[in-house]
Amino acid sequence: MKRVLLLIIFCFCLLPADAYEVAFPQKKDLTLDSNGIFFVGKVDKHESLWINGEKIQTKKNGSFAESFKLTPGGNTFYLTNKKKDIVDKYTITRLTPTVSSSNLVELPMQECKTNMDDVILRSTPENFGMNRIGYLPQNTDLKINGIKNDFVRVYLNKNLAGWVASDSVIPEQRGNKILGEYKSEGINSDNISETYKFKFTKNLPYSIKLENNLLYTDVYNVANCSNETFHSEITLKPPYCYSAKMKDGELSIKLPKVDMKFPKIIIDAGHGGKEPGAVGCMSDLEKDLNLKAAKALRKELKSKDYKVLMTRNSDKFVSLKDRVSFAKDKKGIIFISLHMNSVPEYANPNTHKGSETYYYNEFSKPLAKSVQLELTKSLGTRDNGIKQASFAVIRPTEYVGILVETAFLINPEDVEIYKSKDYYKKVAHGISKGIENYLKQL
Repeated sequence: MKRVLLLIIFCFCLLPADAYEVAFPQKKDLTLDSNGIFFVGKVDKHESLWINGEKIQTKKNGSFAESFKLTPGGNTFYLTNKKKDIVDKYTITRLTPTVSSSNLVELPMQECKTNMDDVILRSTPENFGMNRIGYLPQNTDLKINGIKNDFVRVYLNKNLAGWVASDSVIPEQRGNKILGEYKSEGINSDNISETYKFKFTKNLPYSIKLENNLLYTDVYNVANCSNETFHSEITLKPPYCYSAKMKDGELSIKLPKVDMKFPKIIIDAGHGGKEPGAVGCMSDLEKDLNLKAAKALRKELKSKDYKVLMTRNSDKFVSLKDRVSFAKDKKGIIFISLHMNSVPEYANPNTHKGSETYYYNEFSKPLAKSVQLELTKSLGTRDNGIKQASFAVIRPTEYVGILVETAFLINPEDVEIYKSKDYYKKVAHGISKGIENYLKQL
């Protein structure tokens, strides 16, 4: 028995502890509602790895990525070495898909009011970032006449309706005093900003939309205006930033006065602290790579005399709300959020590689386009283009904000790019050049 035990120990020692490493899935027993799963990691150059009998192809640095389909119920994955010994086992349970539906329910007109600040007024009854049209303060008077998908339909005028979350309103009895009235407007100006003020008898629902250089503002349920709607158009200058807030019946729209030759730049290293972000094939943590890229970009921009601030300078957790508040409080005009990309567990990592840049507000699109062009040129990554998305840190209208996904952490080809010694320098050069070119266009 001792001889057998010694032989087992000896054989085990022949297999190095780092012969292979699976970075994702991070747990060996998972329950998902997706139709696929991917495995990413690295294999030692002296070893080979099979998953359910399929040999895994690796890059020169040992990194690999492989995706598999899931059937409803339990799915077992056996990892074997070149001796065909089973070295690991993963059990992935796929939940049975469920189908749900919700129909519009018509309601008689009801009087309500918002029960919190920053209630999102939407164009459709969905929790979808791109359908935001306004933000309402607490005690905004509303008229409700329908419900769908946990949203209530808000009467704006005879031709238009909006939607707010049903848990953000409470009933209100106003004795049929449903409509408000427009009172006056004025402009305040100083060295920092120009503020347009529109006064009404109470808080009312409103929407704001920027098209080209015109800011369209509509306030609804206004008795003494055509079609119960107050309308205003304000001409903006670059960088087209603004802030809007209604309080005690006064809607204030503030336009900053900025020197666009050297605007204040906020660099946001994504994730941090307890929030690691994505995990790469080589077990790299996104938060660490983001911070290194942010520091390299700060150094590059400061060498060109830009004033630069960072939302985090170390490995610490910073909430999305605090990142946004920091940028606003510091009067940042350009906001660059740095990330590295991943894919949902059901996608094939090998088909996802390259760089892409996101924007939310239309006035941020030119910056996104300029940075994307120069970044891919500098890194040599595949150009996935620019995309519009509702990420919390780039939604504010107070600054020109973009979110940059420099490369894919889970793609073996991109791993070789971000593992190169001059990767961070190239990221900094590309983004910095993109910012410079954007400013020249204004």
